[in-house]
This record gives sequence, C-alpha cells and structure tokens, in this order.
Amino acid sequence: MAKPTYQVTNERTGTIFATTVRQAEGAWGNFRGLMLKKSMPEGHGLLFRPARGIHTHFMRFPIDLVFLDGEDRVSKIREAMPPWRFDFTSAAGVIEMNPGAARAAGVQPGDQLRFDSIETSS
Repeated sequence: MAKPTYQVTNERTGTIFATTVRQAEGAWGNFRGLMLKKSMPEGHGLLFRPARGIHTHFMRFPIDLVFLDGEDRVSKIREAMPPWRFDFTSAAGVIEMNPGAARAAGVQPGDQLRFDSIETSS
C-alpha cells in the first residue's frame, strides 16, 4: 500500500509550499523519520500526524519544522533545527522540510495550509 503523499498549498498566498510531502506511518515510520538520510529533494517533506515532539538524532542535516493545529493552520515554525536536538512541541501535525523552505515560501504562523493527495510511484 502506498504511503499517503500530498502537495501542500499556502492558502494565504496561493503558492505551493511543498510539491511532495509523504506521511510517516506507524510507530517505526514515526520514530525513524529522516534519520540517516543524506539529504531531501527540494520541495519534499515528511508529515507526522499527530506530533508529540520531534528529534533530530542520527540526522545528517538541519531541518525546518512547520507545526500545525487541528485545522492545518501553521501554529509554529522552527527554522534549521540542527542534528541531535529535541523540540517537545505537541501538535496535530508537523512537516519536516529542508532548512530555509518555510522562509523561502513565505509561510508564517496563522497561515492555512491545504493538503491535496497526489499519486506517487514509491
């Protein structure tokens, strides 16, 4: 079964924030996240629903964290969190992306994000 994958649009600006956001599934998928990955393609991200804190142990690059409330509004942004850190923010969801992605897309707290399902081959 394919993992849920989305294109994410910022409704305030009408721009696509992320072209391919894959949802982590199951306890192992939630724990593993991006650990040991060397990089992530531009425009890609990983979605955790719900998020009871994020860690960057065993990661090789910093990430942006975009925290979401229950209606997919941005509640908090943490930019370029380095490897070997924790953020204990509890949220309805969080998107992990490349550092600078949130700022480059102009995403701000309070923005409404729209998740449109897309078909992927992986």
